[in-house]
Amino acid sequence: MYAVWLYFGLSSSIGLLAQLFLLVEYGYGSPWILVNVAVVASMAFFYASAKRDATITTPDHIEIRALFGGTEQIAWEDIEEIETRGSTKKAQAVVIHIPGRHISLPHVNSRDIDSFPEEVQLLRELWESRRGPDWTPPPHGEGTATS
Repeated sequence: MYAVWLYFGLSSSIGLLAQLFLLVEYGYGSPWILVNVAVVASMAFFYASAKRDATITTPDHIEIRALFGGTEQIAWEDIEEIETRGSTKKAQAVVIHIPGRHISLPHVNSRDIDSFPEEVQLLRELWESRRGPDWTPPPHGEGTATS
């Protein structure tokens, strides 16, 4: 993960230096200024989204943060299932909320985590221990995990 931030820092620095060079050499009339601004802005956007997106567990809920989707907190007892979707190389952890919504967990996937199956198993065990001793799955038809 360190290499990603190093790449972002170096690329941004080069982009900003190129921007300065274009302003000094050509003034505001160069068409390359727009291209350079677009590249630097897109890199800043991806940096912000990587820093904002998160999956956080607390004693009473799981918190899912997205750049534009805001923050969603789901109580442990309101989760119907935690499962994986996709192939082995592109697997993603998904929370099935009792109303039937499937919510992908940011950064909980096989690309970002080397021990992905073990992490999903730990998340399931955490859910099972925190959902409460009298938790029962909803009857058929309320959620989509059983349909």
